[in-house]
Amino acid sequence: MPQFPLSRFVIALVLMLAITASFSQVEAVERSHLAQDFTLKNLDGEEVNLSQFRGKYLLINFWATWCGPCKIEMPSLETLYRRFKSDKFDMIGISNDMFGDRVVRPYVKASKLTFPMLLDQRMIVSHQYGVVSLPTTFLIDPQGKIIGVLQGAEDWSDPGTLLYFENLLKKS
Repeated sequence: MPQFPLSRFVIALVLMLAITASFSQVEAVERSHLAQDFTLKNLDGEEVNLSQFRGKYLLINFWATWCGPCKIEMPSLETLYRRFKSDKFDMIGISNDMFGDRVVRPYVKASKLTFPMLLDQRMIVSHQYGVVSLPTTFLIDPQGKIIGVLQGAEDWSDPGTLLYFENLLKKS
């Protein structure tokens, strides 16, 4: 009786496990497509929930005052916010600064930022969303689904980006 070589068995087992793992990852991504609710405090000490933004597009920017690329993109985020803030669009910044309000408030004031800032000093929400680098930005649709993730700084006031948001908000 011919024997099944051990190496072929190991290869078959590895392939089977890889396929199973791939399906599990796909299922996890599909399940996690819905943005997980969270509650964080804003700079006034008030609790803000993600669910408060249901019914509109929401841009969430994870950042920190010590992050150079974050500081570079902040003025363009402010431009985007001022241009599209409406009953269809909102934006929040989530700071990962461990000193919280003490460092975030002066930065926000000096930079003349008007979009809401939340504090995630222990990085609980950042971990919940799988943020591994700053800045990381999520776009959530009115039903609460994550429809875009961008790691790294972006020029949010770029004409192409502004056109994207203009078209997106026209559709809804």
